[in-house]
Amino acid sequence: MTNLTERKRNAILGALVADAAAVGLHWLYDQQRVLELAGDEPAFTVTTEADYQGYPGYYAHAAKSPGDLSQYGEQALVMLQALASNNRQYHKAQYEQLFRSVFGYGGRYVGYIDRPTRDTLDQIAGAEHNALATARALPFTGSDDDKQRIITKVIANLQKHTGDELKRELETAVRLTHDDDAIVSYAHTLCDKLSDISGYHGANDVQLPAIAKLPPLLAVCDHTPDLRAAIESAVRVTNDNDFAVECGHAAAAIISTAIETGSVEAALKSGCEPEQNTISPLMANAVNRTGEDSIAVVADIGMSCNLEFGMPGAAHILKTTSSFTQAINTNILAGGDSCGRAILLGAVAGTAYGCNNDIGIPQQWITRLSQLTEVNQLLESLNL
Repeated sequence: MTNLTERKRNAILGALVADAAAVGLHWLYDQQRVLELAGDEPAFTVTTEADYQGYPGYYAHAAKSPGDLSQYGEQALVMLQALASNNRQYHKAQYEQLFRSVFGYGGRYVGYIDRPTRDTLDQIAGAEHNALATARALPFTGSDDDKQRIITKVIANLQKHTGDELKRELETAVRLTHDDDAIVSYAHTLCDKLSDISGYHGANDVQLPAIAKLPPLLAVCDHTPDLRAAIESAVRVTNDNDFAVECGHAAAAIISTAIETGSVEAALKSGCEPEQNTISPLMANAVNRTGEDSIAVVADIGMSCNLEFGMPGAAHILKTTSSFTQAINTNILAGGDSCGRAILLGAVAGTAYGCNNDIGIPQQWITRLSQLTEVNQLLESLNL
């Protein structure tokens, strides 16, 4: 049994390693073809577009090399970066802006942009465009240059702060260049009119990116008093949908229980208990199919990106495997959105089976992570 800090670290490493291991065969929807290409140990398989031709699927990761993260793993990494840069605290506006800076134009991420990410980026840009139009229409007695400076400061602070902190920080920023009560009042009026920019801009979407950011959030912010609100917020940043939030809470219960107990059984039980939501019964049905092969169960439940398919599929794999490598290889062999399932699956398996032992995350898999140096630096800065 590892200690709590080790389990937190392994939840994050497990999610990232599981995602990277699946990239080569991600979104290949023919299970027999997956087996033909990779055999019984498909982790980190290298494929080409030709390997997908004639089979149902989409070769999305031509720009990726073995050990790279998919867009799911990158989302988890963005959350890890956000928490490391904000003193282990979740802040919606700061997380959203970092998400945008990584996945948006000129960002670090190179690769496939899924629909919820694309829609989220578009809606953030649209909100800013509308805010600028509103701001420019508001009367201002000063020069056009001064007006633009104040608009820029208001939008920048709206994207970073909320509540009383927003008012304080905005006034400080304005007075640095315009120590004038009337201009400060204008800035606050403008801030009130542009409040929509600080709302949620996530896609109305029910796919697995909704839960990709949860392992770092739960490992780092486990004792945050308003953790449940933070979970909902993190989900809505990319998936502003009530069902996605329900799934986020269920996934969070599973991961949190795994971190607390180190038990797959306890973790799955926490995600299957009825809480007046629609995902828990689907999870329970999958977990109860213990006599069936996971690859067949995933094919029956659904191999695609929807939460209602991916979460129960991951749960069945966790229930019927007994090591990290077995769970991750089974997930890849099940085909379809293997990277989407990998985040939840890898986080739980990482905490339950540990690292550097016969059943845990293999060290040679960890060292294959292309961004391992950055990951280790972030984990160290977070005392994990």
